[in-house]
Amino acid sequence: MGQFANAIILLAFLGCVMLTEGIQVRSCPNGVPPPAIVSIAGCYEMPCYFVRGVEGGTMTMVYEAPFDIQTLRYDRNITSLGLILQIPVGPERENGCEWVIGSMCPFRQGDLIISTYTSSPLAIYPLVSGTIEFYVYDEQDRMVTCFQYDVRIVASTV
Repeated sequence: MGQFANAIILLAFLGCVMLTEGIQVRSCPNGVPPPAIVSIAGCYEMPCYFVRGVEGGTMTMVYEAPFDIQTLRYDRNITSLGLILQIPVGPERENGCEWVIGSMCPFRQGDLIISTYTSSPLAIYPLVSGTIEFYVYDEQDRMVTCFQYDVRIVASTV
């Protein structure tokens, strides 16, 4: 009961904070539900602007475990100029369990999961607009959550 109360308090706090910063993401066409809340630092509406070569775009996601989960793994694609390309996830971000807030892996079905991911568009990325499809998988490659958001890669003004 104590952990449940702490989770409710944490969710209420994050909900209040993220309601001012959250963005409306789209569901993926595969029918897997998106997170209840997605907040991307510095992005208040789509498209989200990311400066190439600069770390930024820290994303916080709040979602429910649809089944028992031992580990989390992230993946993402971008669709731009009619092409769908996988965007590699850096080795420092491969283990999604290291980016969970307020709890830790493993999770039971129905548990609340709050996790983060930071995007860092490489300096070689072209200046394009596109749609990111972001996926969270478990250890059995089952999709936990999936969502889409629009981005624009821009040059640094420095």
